Amino acid sequence: MEKYQQFWCFRLGAITRKISREYNTRFLEFGITLGQSFVLFDLLEHDGAGIKDIAGRVQLDSPAVTGLVDRLSRQGLVERIDDPSDRRSVKILLTEKGKELAGRLLPIAQEYNSCIKDAIDSLDVPIFERSLTQLEQNL
Repeated sequence: MEKYQQFWCFRLGAITRKISREYNTRFLEFGITLGQSFVLFDLLEHDGAGIKDIAGRVQLDSPAVTGLVDRLSRQGLVERIDDPSDRRSVKILLTEKGKELAGRLLPIAQEYNSCIKDAIDSLDVPIFERSLTQLEQNL
């Protein structure tokens, strides 16, 4: 029988955990986690989005995003406002402090993303990206 360390799902999970630890270590000085950073990055492009829309784009469930937004709100990085078109929902907006922090964090994330791409540089990157997309769609 094949050792479990040779299972791709195990290896991908281990790599993902290492990446998360690295990001969290880098962002710790800013008081932000990896998950919180992706919410901030999403709001840079979609300020005023609802929880459900953010959750879809950052690929987390809505309750998880609600928790992230709660923590970001306590830090003064985002604010909730009632959605005038649907009184049952709220929109999430970046505060000035949140925009400034997201702007400082984005280059760090881009730098780390470049390091990951460099690590797979010997591969055909477009094929690798298509493979990742196909894997996401199949799961």
